[in-house]
Amino acid sequence: MAKILIVTTGLTGILHASFEMTRRLTEAGHTVKLAAPRPVGDRVGEQGYAFAELPEIAVDPASILPSSKSRLGRMWLRFRDRKARRAAALEAYRPAAFERLLSEFDPGLTLIDIELHEYIFAAYGAGRNFALLSQWYSTWRRPGLPYLLTETTPGEGAEGSPEAIGAYWDSVKAQRRRMFDKMARLSFGTDRRSVLLALADEYGFPRRLIGENWWPGVFTYAELPAISMSPLEMEFPHDPRPGLTYVGPMVHTNRKEATATSQRGKKLEELLGSAKQAGRRVIVVTVSTLLSGDAGFLKNLIEAVRRRPDWTVVLALGGNLSAGSFGNLPDNVHVFSWLPQLQALAAADLSINHAGIHTIHECIHFGVPQLVYSGKRSDQPGCAARVHYHGIGRKKDKDTATPEDIRTAIEEVLSNLAYRERTGAMRSACAAYAEQGILERTVLQLLQPTKQTTPDGNRTL
Repeated sequence: MAKILIVTTGLTGILHASFEMTRRLTEAGHTVKLAAPRPVGDRVGEQGYAFAELPEIAVDPASILPSSKSRLGRMWLRFRDRKARRAAALEAYRPAAFERLLSEFDPGLTLIDIELHEYIFAAYGAGRNFALLSQWYSTWRRPGLPYLLTETTPGEGAEGSPEAIGAYWDSVKAQRRRMFDKMARLSFGTDRRSVLLALADEYGFPRRLIGENWWPGVFTYAELPAISMSPLEMEFPHDPRPGLTYVGPMVHTNRKEATATSQRGKKLEELLGSAKQAGRRVIVVTVSTLLSGDAGFLKNLIEAVRRRPDWTVVLALGGNLSAGSFGNLPDNVHVFSWLPQLQALAAADLSINHAGIHTIHECIHFGVPQLVYSGKRSDQPGCAARVHYHGIGRKKDKDTATPEDIRTAIEEVLSNLAYRERTGAMRSACAAYAEQGILERTVLQLLQPTKQTTPDGNRTL
């Protein structure tokens, strides 16, 4: 079998998903190595997988200008030193460590996170066989498919019409172009996008393969082969872009997770066990990316469940909030700074979450209906809209929710069996990806890439 290199940003969600991808490909007989420009080697090592740490990517590689200078003075320095600054920025962007890794490990296939443009260009320049790796629902513009960063649902309201969806894409495209042009002018060609284009040219990466992006990052690639670690069944109806293969959610149930103790000193497993024994419904609340300004929403949520002793609420705060923000907690609310999410969801009757895509997929894996209060950041609005559209939960607004609203929404999702039934159906659809070996079959196909010549006739994709 083949050597496969999986390169991600190393952020928690996609890192955990890459663990499951590694497990499946290893069991299929491949030799797999993970890599990321973050110091996550210990976490990878805990799972028993090989890892290569790459240098941190410089988002703004140009040298920092003296803060003592006026705005006009800094502009003059940018102009005067533009060639030297651009050369330094380009040098900072050359992924030498990644190129060495490719040479030393010599993979038959490299899967590269769609956000890591430097590595995409370098893999092409080195003549390597590679494909893009996405953790998101489709970020590509397709007829009738809303922009992922909105809650727009096809066919719902004026904004859900095909014309309105297309017009919104056009407006975002125009806005992004203005922003990119302004950054290039003000930096005299030392902004990230300009330097990346120069790097692409250096590696001989065809400009025709680079498209302006809306999110994430600055570029997209409509013709390169791509893998999506999400299920097509959770998308809005549309014709996926050519070369994009959905391999289903990657939920690594063997993930090593530490034990968790609540602010009152109670262990999670004991709380979950006693709740089930007493016949109480378990509600798991994970809102780790909500900010301190969202403390009001959590206070309303706590009030919503205060008089429901038949509900056991397990609340994970993450790093942005503290239990002291909420005063005297009711006996049925147990606050944790961090939760082993897989353990909690395995016992949950309901998940209240912020619409993170990996949490959504883990809820589906365990058959847990959801009440989604989008954090309204990045792709969370689009993820929340999909949960609502497919009927595996309800989408609500954290900024307008009152305790009464939240309590009513919880009661609805817990009491209406249709949510659990639809979640079960989605769970079966997602499980089919693993049962049918879609990932493994896709990788075998990518190991023998389709011949597509570039304009110069010297390369294949």
